Amino acid sequence: MQQQPMESDDRKKKRKLTRLLLLDCVATTIEFEDVAFLIVFDNNSIRISRNKDNFTVIKLINQQVSYKATILGGFALEEKKNGEIDYMKYFLVNWDDDMSIPELHFRKAPRMVTRQYKVGQKIELGIEDIKKYRVAYRDGVEARFERENSNGFKFSFSTGFYGMFWKDPDGAYNLKFWGDRLKPGEDDYRSQSKFIVSRSKFTGNMLLILQDNAMVDLI
Repeated sequence: MQQQPMESDDRKKKRKLTRLLLLDCVATTIEFEDVAFLIVFDNNSIRISRNKDNFTVIKLINQQVSYKATILGGFALEEKKNGEIDYMKYFLVNWDDDMSIPELHFRKAPRMVTRQYKVGQKIELGIEDIKKYRVAYRDGVEARFERENSNGFKFSFSTGFYGMFWKDPDGAYNLKFWGDRLKPGEDDYRSQSKFIVSRSKFTGNMLLILQDNAMVDLI
């Protein structure tokens, strides 16, 4: 089955992001009008770079000691810079403790935010105020997940696979989808959806586990 062309580019219609979570081991590129930053949160540190010579590494330092716990704060950010990296004109880093997810608070609206996912990594729908996820898999398949309301998303793939899912008041998810099964290839039947559905045990949100590497635009 041939891939069908996706709808026209809708970057100009996107809602402005005001904050963004930094996901563990997911590289994120944030483009502004005059500069772009690559951000990687991995091994309890955040690396923000413009290029290989201009970057900073932020780590969370535990300040508590047994006999001064009531005097010192719990955690502080330690930063080591190399070259010129004036990212605070564009966003601030908020990271409270080692149990929380680091978060960016934008001072200027980004032009584009793109995450680089590897096979097996997860997109948690509902944890962020994102209107649409635009997914481009490495084999050329494209997909869109668009928020319908606070409880549901609709989705469509360039393979012809499409559908919707929503969360009922009792917390149960409903999933409906349509599409033609592809002809078998060298690896038997190929997936039209390229994701596995699961659910977060912490938040109850829908999880999409990617079955291939992909670049994901946040809109």
